[in-house]
Amino acid sequence: MNLSWIKSEAHQKLIERWWIAIVLVWGILRSILVDKTFAKYGVNPWVYFAIVIAISVPYAICSAKLVEKHWQNSARWGVLTVILHYIPDTYILTTAKSVPRSLFDSFIFAIVIFTLFGIREVVKRIKAHKN
Repeated sequence: MNLSWIKSEAHQKLIERWWIAIVLVWGILRSILVDKTFAKYGVNPWVYFAIVIAISVPYAICSAKLVEKHWQNSARWGVLTVILHYIPDTYILTTAKSVPRSLFDSFIFAIVIFTLFGIREVVKRIKAHKN
């Protein structure tokens, strides 16, 4: 499959804009879910929404930069991506009170699953770069 069109800067910017839009929509959906599940346990859904919206664009830009060919730059973008990714989860973990064990376990499970998918993708890219 010929993907040379992706290499043009104009197309990369277009893809980055779409990624920002996807991250924003995902953040809105997560905020609605937090409102329905964690609001009754002390998590302010509006604060969560503000956090998600505030970090969505920087997160999308940083995660988009992970595909750079320069590994030192990718490492820097990776660190920023990880920090930004966990800020909303950290807010939930620090403000939620008396959460039922099943909900807490499900939340931690989701965090672990998304983390494992992220690690898997990084490992695949490192292996592909070495070949």
